[in-house]
Amino acid sequence: MHKKDKKRFLNILLVPDNQEAPPKNFRIRYATLNLIIVVLAITFVGLVFGIVTYGRVLQTALEKNERDEELVQLREQLKVGYELQAQLDTIKAYKEKVRGSLQGYIKFAEKANGHALAPERFLENSPIKTSMFTSLPLKSPVIGFISQEFDWPKHPGIDIVAPAGTPVQAAGDGTVVFSGWTQKYGYSIILYHPSGYLTHYRHNARNLVSEFQVVKQGDVISLLGSSGESSSGPHLHFEVWKNGKPRNPRLFLSELNSLGE
Repeated sequence: MHKKDKKRFLNILLVPDNQEAPPKNFRIRYATLNLIIVVLAITFVGLVFGIVTYGRVLQTALEKNERDEELVQLREQLKVGYELQAQLDTIKAYKEKVRGSLQGYIKFAEKANGHALAPERFLENSPIKTSMFTSLPLKSPVIGFISQEFDWPKHPGIDIVAPAGTPVQAAGDGTVVFSGWTQKYGYSIILYHPSGYLTHYRHNARNLVSEFQVVKQGDVISLLGSSGESSSGPHLHFEVWKNGKPRNPRLFLSELNSLGE
């Protein structure tokens, strides 16, 4: 009988430090002890499973919020793109009318003066330049000397050397379609002009405008610097693009052209 009790019960004897106090004996059934261990194990496994499941649910919720935010940003960018495209279509139609009227004027001047009148000279001297042609990239972003000329496809723009930190101005009215960092060109800005032109401003020390910001001709948009892998000294790399092709900025910047005369 004693051996059977020994197998069915676990005896725990507690002997206190105080010798006067009698020892205490606890008897726990092995079945009860096994049940307690099973319950604790199930509780532990359930707790671990709950923590892992909660972590996955939380991660899924965070990823969903990020996707929702990206979707909202994409929709906003598409909206701006549609607005720019509509504006471009309107400007193209209006530009054709303006071009026709300018060509008529230039032909009249050729007959009167007996020599060709350069279009850039006409725009430079025209009293409507400040109202109609601020959307054209006619203002030099900085004043300095040209260290490298336009040579497509090797060099799609011109390099204008000036002291580091010189304010860089917008060549014409427009909207910032890019303002950020590129490995080759450093801090760069791209402006879209209502006339359909794109102007690039590269190697900046610091950009002062953000994407989708509207700027006016002459507004300071960055500080001249020497950022990017392809820069060897402080200068502004300036490009003019139209219909996916680079144009020689010299044809537009009368301020720089006059310095060499």
